[in-house]
Amino acid sequence: MTTINGRSIPPGRLEGNIRVPSSKSITHRAAILAALSRRPTRIAHPLECEDTLYTLKALETLGYEFERRRDAWVFTGKYQRPSAPVHIFVGNSGTTARLITAFAALQPIESTIDGTPRMRRRPMSPLIRALKTLHISLDDTNGSLPLRIRGGRPKGNIVEVDATTSSQYLSALMLIAPFLPGGLTLVPTGKVVSRAYVRLTMELLHRVGIEVYENSQGYRIQEVSTLNMGTLDVEGDVSSASYFLIGAAISGGWVQILNVGTSSIQGDREIFSILAAAGAQVEADGNNVRVAANPLRAIDWDMEECPDLVPGVAIMALFSRGRSRLRKVQHLRFKESDRIEAIIQNVRRLGGRALVEGDDLLVHSGVRSGASIHSFNDHRIAMSFALAGLRLPGVVIEQPECVAKSYPGFWQDLIRLHRPVSEGEHLPKEKI
Repeated sequence: MTTINGRSIPPGRLEGNIRVPSSKSITHRAAILAALSRRPTRIAHPLECEDTLYTLKALETLGYEFERRRDAWVFTGKYQRPSAPVHIFVGNSGTTARLITAFAALQPIESTIDGTPRMRRRPMSPLIRALKTLHISLDDTNGSLPLRIRGGRPKGNIVEVDATTSSQYLSALMLIAPFLPGGLTLVPTGKVVSRAYVRLTMELLHRVGIEVYENSQGYRIQEVSTLNMGTLDVEGDVSSASYFLIGAAISGGWVQILNVGTSSIQGDREIFSILAAAGAQVEADGNNVRVAANPLRAIDWDMEECPDLVPGVAIMALFSRGRSRLRKVQHLRFKESDRIEAIIQNVRRLGGRALVEGDDLLVHSGVRSGASIHSFNDHRIAMSFALAGLRLPGVVIEQPECVAKSYPGFWQDLIRLHRPVSEGEHLPKEKI
């Protein structure tokens, strides 16, 4: 139900089968590869949301032709070089900003790339430094957007990349590497965060015939003369599935996701193991996963490989016995919001306790009452804290429309699975 101040979440449980939208991460990368191939290419079941449409619009602005059909994007292979400098707006999509910046470096035109005020504060300097090492002419704004790029043929076959704040710098360079003369060797400096997304990029490159050779020093990608993708089918988004799986686990219900399973190439499939460790009933095979409620216990989990799961897992921790420790979450401060601060503030609004200890987030079980939740215009904060409303009367999500960034139909799907608490029926018995 939508109110003047936001969307109210009535208590209840989640029950039923659902097909979640396609993977956002895969859709972004598939569109970049389809454009680079300059051959007829079909992306089946792409995710159409604010973020992916920013990427698609950027490719169109840069001269690449495609058709948006029902449940497919079809790239024709045709390219028309723009006759004048172009302006690209990426909204608050960090993935679009990083991938398109590297992509624009290959284009023989001048491009300006800009985004929202929040996107202008998100780091870009490691990618900027790497592209300048490759002799790309690029003007930046204190290491962030807006950028002006005068692209062409990069020069150089080895580049160091600082991926300690985002793995997207590596992914962006991996996607363009096969189209550089002589290929490219990428040498990460420091520890790579969210390495699962790098593996996702590597897997997609492998599927289209490009091998990425990994050793202790970094990654080597060979130059290719052509790229023939044919059709690439985008699997369901595990991050989107996680909200309903966690919702079932904390609300006394059950949910089965019909288009995501253990065969997923996404790092967020870690949610299956996290839920099982917390005590939920988890049944999964290659194509689907079913989660049913059980009394939940606190977890101690390294979240470095699956940062997008942190807000939802933090909500689960509020309704689990004991104190949970979510490890290595420091880079969440550089997302669509400062997600660490957003989680802590909203947990306090619910009367709960969450705090930072070093690079870890500690979440204590127990909350007192519903409250108005400040989403910080961050889709993952909004969707995660909506789950608290299944257990707490009075939860209202401010700026609920921000879910369109990754999951435009989230509220409709939540309503479809929602089973209200009937008179005399009780929510799960453990203390909250």
